[in-house]
Amino acid sequence: MTHPTPPTMHQQSSLRERAQTLIRVKGAGFNMAKDASVALRVLFDLASSPDTAVDAITLLHELQVHQVELDLQNEELQSSRAELEAASERQLQLLEASPSAQLVLDPQHRVLECNAHAMACLKQTLATCTGQALTQWLTPEQAQGAQVWLSQAQCSTTAVSMALVLRVPGQADRRVCAAARANPLESGVLLAWVDMPPP
Repeated sequence: MTHPTPPTMHQQSSLRERAQTLIRVKGAGFNMAKDASVALRVLFDLASSPDTAVDAITLLHELQVHQVELDLQNEELQSSRAELEAASERQLQLLEASPSAQLVLDPQHRVLECNAHAMACLKQTLATCTGQALTQWLTPEQAQGAQVWLSQAQCSTTAVSMALVLRVPGQADRRVCAAARANPLESGVLLAWVDMPPP
């Protein structure tokens, strides 16, 4: 089976001009996006004329190829989206299962996000801890030093460590080793901690 030879740039321009002329003559106010049947009729008229039949067939072939390309691109986009969603879900599951408490703080050191372990340590839900300052769970003696530490971490691309004592009502004080660094995606701090081993 032979395929039509791709038209030259001049032929494409000429065909486009003739098609546009026919569209103006046969379809006043023609809108290709709204009326595909008019476009097919114009293409049929071009194919019916000996002077434009070859160009019309070539144009039809190009349109078919372009449609197949669009279909393939759509399939690839759908596949990529599914892969990204699966990867995002996997990362979320890993974050939630992490043995360390992990929090995202805003520039004022208030909680924006946290994982399940952090909520368990603070005896909070995401709704109740979001927007709360980290210092409210620290001993008064540590609060000021922790603010300085978090401000330093906010300017650092490497982790800055500090021992913290978490104070949660109704619970024994919890000694943790915390590390913080600047959030690379937006202003604020990434914070993580693990329990210190018992003395």
